[in-house]
Amino acid sequence: AAERGHGRARMTSFTVNAILEETVKRDKDYRYMATSDLLLELQKDSFKPDTDGERKICKALLKLLNDQSSDVQGLAVKCLSPLVRKVHDAQVDEVMVALCNSVLTGKEEQRDICAIGLKTVVLEMPVFMGATAVRQLVPRLVQGVRDDALEVKLECIDILSDVLKRFGSLLKPEASASCNAALFAQLESTRAATRKRAISCIAALSAALSDKLLGQLVASIVCRLEEPSVELELRRTYIQTLSAISRSGGYRLGRQLEIVMPLILRQCSPDFTATAVPDPEMIESCLQAFESFVLRCPNEVGAYEDAIARTSLHYLAFDPNYADDDEMGDEEEEEETMQEEEEDDDDYSDDDDISWKVRRGGGKGLSA
Repeated sequence: AAERGHGRARMTSFTVNAILEETVKRDKDYRYMATSDLLLELQKDSFKPDTDGERKICKALLKLLNDQSSDVQGLAVKCLSPLVRKVHDAQVDEVMVALCNSVLTGKEEQRDICAIGLKTVVLEMPVFMGATAVRQLVPRLVQGVRDDALEVKLECIDILSDVLKRFGSLLKPEASASCNAALFAQLESTRAATRKRAISCIAALSAALSDKLLGQLVASIVCRLEEPSVELELRRTYIQTLSAISRSGGYRLGRQLEIVMPLILRQCSPDFTATAVPDPEMIESCLQAFESFVLRCPNEVGAYEDAIARTSLHYLAFDPNYADDDEMGDEEEEEETMQEEEEDDDDYSDDDDISWKVRRGGGKGLSA
């Protein structure tokens, strides 16, 4: 039996060396077939390379991820999934660091594929390696979140979100605070894509934050919402963040509802929207937050159920395009305008009207 084991090890080593020699051929077809063969070997339960073989495979795959052929790159990414379950911690550690550094400092085409590779490693690696992932990746990704380059920032927020969803419970207080500060700053970005990703990442982080840090985060959001100078778009972002935290953290946000609810009710109060131009996106965000609070914090939200019900019921009939009789005075001018608009029907579609989202939000709030 021992001889058969040594024989399989020698066969594995021979097979690996033969495949890896093909991965450096000039012809991309050879490299593609070699990477395909390597993937098949990695997927075998009996494939157990020695330490030297592990190093060679990891080194080869990191090189193949930067191959000139996108087909070869795609196969190399697929190899990472079985690889991280086959090799020792030290090799996974090196692969993670190398991929993360490429995301932070690599060229655009290199960064994209390495980001996909790093996400694959994070999602597929065994749970017992979570502490290594947090230790090696979180500080680097937080650095990337603060980077001025938009592409680097977005990739790092996405990857950090994946890390937090799987291993957020392993974060130490200092790392949690660092993530919190970096992500909160992104909520004020002028880029909608950055704000959207930051909200998702903060939601993942909130589930792992201590009660003290979560309270500080919510207090910071409330403080910004109370500032009159904060623009409407940013107010929407903060309310969407509170809603996302509620969906992720559940009942834990209930402790701050007494300072959160009055602010959000004020943003979508029917009395307020009657005297100002209503913003459908803001109203929808508020109604979504109400729905989340009712579902996740049913006990704490009890004091506000009547206000939520009245507000939701009011917006079931929301239609800012509806014209009252008092607004029909200038019919002739309107008819001329309508004739001109009919000539350009392609410039307008039902997609431009998002008032249905408000009505849907009201319905969901009442349902909750």
